[in-house]
Amino acid sequence: MSSGQRSRNGRARRAAIQGIVGMALICVLAISPSAASAGPAHYIYEVCDSALPNGNTPGAHFAVNSGVALVPGNNCAEPGGALSITETGHVSSTFGFWDVPIDSPPGGHIESTTISGASCGAGPGTKIFAFEQGWPANCAGESQRIFHGGGGIFGALTIFLGCDGNFAAGCGAGPTIFAHYIAANEVDPVAPKMEGLTGSLLDNGLIRGHQDLSVDASDVGGGLSKVAISVNGLPAAQPDTANCDLAQTENPSVVGTVAVRVTPCPTKLKASWSLDTAGFPFHDGANTVQVCASDYASLSEPNTTCSPAQTINVDNSCAESSVTGGEVIDARFESSRSDEITVPYAHAANVSGELTNSAGDAISGATVCVEEQTQGSDGGLMPLATTKTDASGHFTYKLAAGPNRAVLLGYRHDRFQVAHTIHYYAHSRPTLRLSRKKVRAGGRIRITGRVPGPGAGGRVVVLQASAPHSKRWYTFNRATTNEAGFFHSRYRFDATTATTAYRIRAVAPRQAGLPYEAGHSKPARIRVLVGR
Repeated sequence: MSSGQRSRNGRARRAAIQGIVGMALICVLAISPSAASAGPAHYIYEVCDSALPNGNTPGAHFAVNSGVALVPGNNCAEPGGALSITETGHVSSTFGFWDVPIDSPPGGHIESTTISGASCGAGPGTKIFAFEQGWPANCAGESQRIFHGGGGIFGALTIFLGCDGNFAAGCGAGPTIFAHYIAANEVDPVAPKMEGLTGSLLDNGLIRGHQDLSVDASDVGGGLSKVAISVNGLPAAQPDTANCDLAQTENPSVVGTVAVRVTPCPTKLKASWSLDTAGFPFHDGANTVQVCASDYASLSEPNTTCSPAQTINVDNSCAESSVTGGEVIDARFESSRSDEITVPYAHAANVSGELTNSAGDAISGATVCVEEQTQGSDGGLMPLATTKTDASGHFTYKLAAGPNRAVLLGYRHDRFQVAHTIHYYAHSRPTLRLSRKKVRAGGRIRITGRVPGPGAGGRVVVLQASAPHSKRWYTFNRATTNEAGFFHSRYRFDATTATTAYRIRAVAPRQAGLPYEAGHSKPARIRVLVGR
């Protein structure tokens, strides 16, 4: 505001004050935590209190129309200090006043203003009041009042002392008034805004290790108090908290935290975090991430704006190595010297490999993770074990027998991961049992057995027979396994015309859902007798 504007405003106030007799002002609610309601943010802005920096009387201005008998005082910075006016001599017609702007936050308003003060010595012809006529009561001691809004007569708190020129005897020395602990309940209905939510945490695909996230937040009104990040609905890091102009005070008007400025917190805040996705509350798989910005409030919940929850996919299943520098990893089966192998049922396989940097230099002492996924499963890779590289960067691992599966050998340090996938295949081996070892022609046998799991339920089993010393097998029946992988069948030997020994086996073909290569049982023998 320019000096010319101040002068014009001052003249307007002085002219208006001469006609204030009978002016009515509005009343309000008290400033207390119980007065805060859900919705807009509420907080206290206070002036003229020694608990605040320099007493905090921003913009307080004293004006007098004439004479020197009205002496202002401003010792708000001293304990118990106040804004005051004292009449020190006889005057015939004069007035002076303090006007103390009590601003509202941008986009908001003042719900109530609480003031402590006292006056005394008012005689005939003396006009003396703070905020509204009739208060404080003459010589009644210090008291507190709560007023609606924060405007007073001129949109500011007015502390007035004057002598009515129509009173012929004039006014004598002695009248005085003071007010302090001026606390406004500020109402801020405007929520913060956010933009520029960026960082590696939101990258597409799988992420791991430490990832970054930042956001720009802004607010009008009380300003920003904090910006917080949550993962899966839980705090993921300390909030980025703003440095706000606040103070602690205890006086008849207000007890607790107060704002030193109408907008005590910064209107802009850039928050950033580096988050370890291997730690709580992250978990492997899908996670939701959300950022929330809150403005300032001390008597209510703050206005808070949250970004839409975003889904990220985390994979820290490969155990992290404390040794850095790995960039290239290779792995192979020792017996096949390739990244695939097919073995008989229940056979293990040895794996070897090496870890180097991009220049081919060995990385020793590094952790290599081993993960596997069974063929056809939906569970993804599952951690299995770890091994270490030796001084030459080499590592070995014995892969246990089992079903067909992909095996990942990986190296991870923080967010960087490199891996090599190899494939292990094994033949199935069903079991087979015949109810008899001998049967007469035309007789029947019961055939039972089991296909190894996992995934053995509802699978086709082919039953075959062969004569001794023959290499040809003939299919004579089929069966289907139950949920546990068991199967059963019956067969009648009504086409055998001469005593014959047979070999019978169960074959589990390669089929969808069964993570094994085609395999067969150990043959069972039966003798079919013809004649006596």
